[in-house]
Amino acid sequence: MSLGTEIDLSYGNGRLATAHEATASQLLARALHPAEPKAEDVRREHFLAALAAWENLLGREHVRYDAETLDRYSKSTLPWSTRPSAVVRPDGTREVSELVKIAARYRIPLHPISRGKNWGYGDACASTDGQVIVDLGRMNRILEVNEELAYAVIEPGVTQGQMYEHLRDQYPSLMLDVTGAGPEASIVGNTLQRGFGHTPYGNHFLHMSGMEVILPDGEVIETSFGARDRNAAAKHVFPWGQGPYLDGLFTQSNLGIVTRMGIWLMPRPEVIEAFAMAVPHEEQFVPLIDALRWLKLHDVVKSAVHVANDLRVISAQRAYPWELTGGKTPLPDDVRQQLRREGGIGAWNVMGGLYGTRETVAAAKQVVLRKLSKIGRVHFFTRTKINLAKRLAPIARRVGLRTGLENRLRSAESVYDLLCGIPTADHLRGTGWRSKTDLRQSDDPNCDVGLAWISPCLPLAGDACAKTAVDLGQIFRVHGFDPLFTFSAITDRAAVCVASINYDLTSDRESVDAANCLDVAERALRSENLIPYRPHLRHK
Repeated sequence: MSLGTEIDLSYGNGRLATAHEATASQLLARALHPAEPKAEDVRREHFLAALAAWENLLGREHVRYDAETLDRYSKSTLPWSTRPSAVVRPDGTREVSELVKIAARYRIPLHPISRGKNWGYGDACASTDGQVIVDLGRMNRILEVNEELAYAVIEPGVTQGQMYEHLRDQYPSLMLDVTGAGPEASIVGNTLQRGFGHTPYGNHFLHMSGMEVILPDGEVIETSFGARDRNAAAKHVFPWGQGPYLDGLFTQSNLGIVTRMGIWLMPRPEVIEAFAMAVPHEEQFVPLIDALRWLKLHDVVKSAVHVANDLRVISAQRAYPWELTGGKTPLPDDVRQQLRREGGIGAWNVMGGLYGTRETVAAAKQVVLRKLSKIGRVHFFTRTKINLAKRLAPIARRVGLRTGLENRLRSAESVYDLLCGIPTADHLRGTGWRSKTDLRQSDDPNCDVGLAWISPCLPLAGDACAKTAVDLGQIFRVHGFDPLFTFSAITDRAAVCVASINYDLTSDRESVDAANCLDVAERALRSENLIPYRPHLRHK
């Protein structure tokens, strides 16, 4: 079946459907009634024949099934993982298409990954044992940057750090929205998981246009206007194209392998000014969320806004204070209060950004102050202010004003980097809160760090967010874990609560407790009609 031709499929209005529409209906049918192959049904002779065919296609060095490789790809921060039967590493669309055809011929299940950095949700693991991992990390080409229309076309192996450096060096007028997952995370991978970042382009799926996708039979299709004409002039600037809209079918699904994507870049504004506040009391959380919703709905604040509790901020600044707790977990209340005071941290801590001209940012600041100053003191800062504070810090130390200053400066700088599209590992290192490995010495959470994220999506309403925080907090503490929560306003009307279960992966007891905590939390959320925006590997 080739796109752009007519096939004999009638619809209710009597007209013929294009192949593009037939593809949509076939994919939808497969999504509703999946018939994908299962690893346990693969015959050994078929698996060996597929390996031989893949080695002939990709080269032996890119078809791996040795124990060391399988061990590496089965490693996860979750309390459970799965083990693949092999790993294949293609280097282009044609190779992906051909290897998919081979898999279809022998009915071998495939699990594609972009970089395998899906920390807290499954890493590089497939949903079941025995699948073949299709690692797209070699496909790391930036194929196009259109400076005038502010978009890029990239392959799935392109990282946040790679894209940032490319724009910094060659297109400084453009910036990328980045997540807190660090420089090595994939842009395409996060977009396909419907992830989010920090700037006005923080909702990544809403800021992409035009995919190239390999279907389960190996056919190559494009979305947007590329479905009608591969050379369509508007395929990377108008996502919807013509006819059925396919793109959502390829997010959080197994309906195809995305081999390239158009992503929208943000023209670097005249002014980027961060705003932050430390809300001292828990009871101020409800009016805070309601005020932020007003600012979002009235288009005063265009960026994503993140509201982190004290433990989430503390975890990003330091390792778990074993020396203060005598090895006790979770963190005792008196130690928690001590660390909060020393770090100048609130019960809840707000981070957002204002973007635009000097005039528009100045006007937005006044509205932000009017809405938020009744809740707490609002701080605004730019790179200039941060650099000035860093120069004054030695003087503050000499006159005895050191308490929490360095931590606040480091936190402000790492926050401002994210708002400016600069990827940093600072926030990722907080995932090692309860690990015996200090992630300040490593950027890789896969070094025996225990981490499971549960991320319910809920209305951006103070009462709803507060109830979720209380309910999840009780569940976490019952199971022996610290409630590290961030509520992110990802749209004008919706928030995601990213709740982090941090544990010692080397401890069998803590691993069991973490798995039980996750199960109980998910059941509790379901009882409140709250569904995580992003599934774990076992729920795919």
